[in-house]
Amino acid sequence: MTTVGEPDRAAPGGSRPWAGVGGGAARWYRRDPLGFVEQAARERGPVFRLPDDGSLCVADPVEALRVLHDEEGNYDQVSDFFHVRGGRLGPRATQVAIGRAARATLRAHLAAHRDRLPAVVAELGEVTEWPSAGRTAVHRFLAEALLRPDSPPALRELMTQVMRHDVLIRPSGRLARAARWALGARVVRAVAGEVLVRRARAQPSGPGDLLDAMLRVTPPDTAATQVAQVYLLLFRTSVAPVGHVVAWALLAAATHGVDLAAVPAESAVRESLRLWPVAWLLGRPVRRAHQVGGVRLEPGESVSVCAYLLHRDERHWPQATRFRPDRWDGPGPRGPYLPFGGGPFTCAGAAVAHALATELLAAVTDGARLEVRGGHGYPHVAGIITPPPFQLRRIPHQA
Repeated sequence: MTTVGEPDRAAPGGSRPWAGVGGGAARWYRRDPLGFVEQAARERGPVFRLPDDGSLCVADPVEALRVLHDEEGNYDQVSDFFHVRGGRLGPRATQVAIGRAARATLRAHLAAHRDRLPAVVAELGEVTEWPSAGRTAVHRFLAEALLRPDSPPALRELMTQVMRHDVLIRPSGRLARAARWALGARVVRAVAGEVLVRRARAQPSGPGDLLDAMLRVTPPDTAATQVAQVYLLLFRTSVAPVGHVVAWALLAAATHGVDLAAVPAESAVRESLRLWPVAWLLGRPVRRAHQVGGVRLEPGESVSVCAYLLHRDERHWPQATRFRPDRWDGPGPRGPYLPFGGGPFTCAGAAVAHALATELLAAVTDGARLEVRGGHGYPHVAGIITPPPFQLRRIPHQA
């Protein structure tokens, strides 16, 4: 693999001193959250306050696992994923059932159609723009599982626009946010209408799609708009993170001189997730007064476990900032690894997402020489960590 360029890990404007919790620190954190937490951990240690909301950021492995597993009952057992306009889609049993139903739907689709992935990659063309190409490939592969072919054409076109206009990630800038909100609102209205139509009909005899899976386990009196909002979140989290994991693997391998054709795709995906975890900051609302890392917390406060820092701790991950798929050879030992969260709120689709990313990366690297150009700049961080844009050229090997 050859490359031109390397991601710039310096904070925008260069290195800046730790400014404490205040206006300047808050602005820095909003512009460069990864650089901020790295600097804060170096100067304050593995437990410190975040400047935007005062949340306690935890990057100590013992304290992090204590928070996530919450055997002492210190935290509210709620998932932010199901917070929607007008309330929360619940109860917790319904949330768990939705996660299981979505996982089963996507797992069945992957098992039945994984042989289509090489064709999906070929359809992208020889020269592709990433990370958008990764999201496109995942969407094309999962399209029928996300929204079945007999769904209204207008709705299917809207979901294609969700892909085309990057509603899957949170853009920066007021105009971008406004455009994303407007399209998102249209999608929610359209999906809510489809919910009402499907509720009035018999459920399909076959496996159906992601929306069918939700309707089977959601109480029938649940507001259609709430179902639609959670469906859009499931759609996003089924597509964007997988595409980004593959994109990061391609870019990191090129940057560090790793030939992806010579390493197991699963190891490359694991290493990509170590460096750039899908859930890089895991929030928990405090229910009972207690201490974390010597800091007293009161009800109403929040704790954020930072998987990004845990995965880059040199005490547990030698050469922590390097892309080294070989570190996954053999049984270990290894450091804390929480790419999809941890404890009772671990991402329900983690295993399916990991498997699909592995299969997609294998399809991209199989039978071709890869050239990466670009990848300069800084990741876009908003919920998930989006790689800087780069171009990939796949040059097929001669038969």
